[in-house]
Amino acid sequence: MIRQVPDALTLKDQPVSLGQTVSKACIVTWMNPQAILDGTMLLGAFRITLPATEAMTFLTGVLMASGLWFLSLTGCVTAFRHAITPGILRAINILCGTVLMLYGLHLGYTFVQLF
Repeated sequence: MIRQVPDALTLKDQPVSLGQTVSKACIVTWMNPQAILDGTMLLGAFRITLPATEAMTFLTGVLMASGLWFLSLTGCVTAFRHAITPGILRAINILCGTVLMLYGLHLGYTFVQLF
């Protein structure tokens, strides 16, 4: 993400079907290692602290919050897509790449500290 130089957003005026949008969103979301870590370990750890009667409410809330987050993110990108230049996209990529690397280093450090 840090080294990639993004092109202009080429899909600005090309129509995309709802099925294509949903399938791409699912691929991007569920092929993301961070999503897998969050979905299994973090949510599992939170779920185990709740009584069985509250598990469904918790999971429903998580799913609704996730849907709202991605809908909001998509809405913001759609609303401001004409203002997103390759420079802005590069800055976003650098920021995201840096956060991911720092998070990975922190996880590695925490793992080493366990021994």
